[in-house]
Amino acid sequence: MARVLSQPADAPTAGAREATPEVPSRQLPRLGWADNLRVGVIAGVIVAHVGTAYLVEFDWYYMERTTNRVSQLVAGAVTGMGVLFGMGLLFLVAGLFTPGALQRKGAGRFAVDRLVRLGLPLVVFVFVIDALADYIGWRGAGAGDDDFLTYYGRWWGEDADLSVMWFVAALLVFSLGFAAFRRARPAPIADPTPLTWHHAAGAVGVIAATSFLVRLVWPFFSQALSGLNLWEFPQMVTLFALGALAAERGWLDGPLSDRMRRACARTAVVGALAFLAILMAINPGDPDPAFTGGLRPQAAVLPLVEAFIAVGTSLWVVDWFRRRWNVQGALARRLARASYATYVIHPPVVVLLSVAMRSAPVPIEVKFLVVAVVGVAGAFAIGWAATRWKVLARIV
Repeated sequence: MARVLSQPADAPTAGAREATPEVPSRQLPRLGWADNLRVGVIAGVIVAHVGTAYLVEFDWYYMERTTNRVSQLVAGAVTGMGVLFGMGLLFLVAGLFTPGALQRKGAGRFAVDRLVRLGLPLVVFVFVIDALADYIGWRGAGAGDDDFLTYYGRWWGEDADLSVMWFVAALLVFSLGFAAFRRARPAPIADPTPLTWHHAAGAVGVIAATSFLVRLVWPFFSQALSGLNLWEFPQMVTLFALGALAAERGWLDGPLSDRMRRACARTAVVGALAFLAILMAINPGDPDPAFTGGLRPQAAVLPLVEAFIAVGTSLWVVDWFRRRWNVQGALARRLARASYATYVIHPPVVVLLSVAMRSAPVPIEVKFLVVAVVGVAGAFAIGWAATRWKVLARIV
């Protein structure tokens, strides 16, 4: 997970804005709310990944699946809802702070900074960390007893992909693309204006239409290009662009109006209820649910529901954190500083915990709770320790 909205000189998606003749001079302050939001979302992502090991039918490095249908339904609904807005929320926030970093550093330095802070961890993860997590899960499941180097040679030719770092790869592409766009077409100077429902409705329409088209080729949850989740890209690109435009035009310089806040909340609730209805309509044994993609009416419904959830929830959550959770203590600052490293390192941490719990004579749901709690704490502790090293601190 990219270090969204932390120190301007350090974070891949952060940066205070300074006035230049080409871009607006308004500055969106870097406040505690952003770091708090980032820590909360990353902790949620780790818990969701632990859930894929125990409760929901998504691939993970190590799996012990519950047979309790209630647990599966509850976890599936919560995880599915998180998939539909959680990562998009981070892209929105990343977009909010990207214009400032670009303005302060210039296109060339900005590109180099992103290649270092996003590209290097991505390479390390793909070549080392992903293989380590896969090896721990493979040995823990009793699938074999090869040493790591022997396994690595076979893994590299068969199973290597971006895994959880697809987010970082996508953010790198979006950031460099935005820099190239703004180099060719500088942002116009304009007085700040509030975000309106027209802006939100436009984002909903773009996400719904482009997601439907993309999923004609890459259906929901399909794998392509080494794990790059192309079926999610329409939402991510749109929310990143919405965040960048909001920063340039001052749409979110202040809190949302009461009317806009209520509209976002209602949009998110309508989307969530519609998503639950879709889950109830899907046959668990259907290998190709009609809602996931293709040229069929049902495939147009899920992108619209996704757009409602992603736009409504993301805007509401950002506004809520800015108004209600803008205070940071020493611990919160340390967690925020460690969050990017935490995301990069968390797969082998939680897989190792799952393997350690394998023989525990307790229900699967208890294993999930233990691994989730200890995994979040352990991953953040290791992430914090990593940022204590000066060399790593310059990157993560």
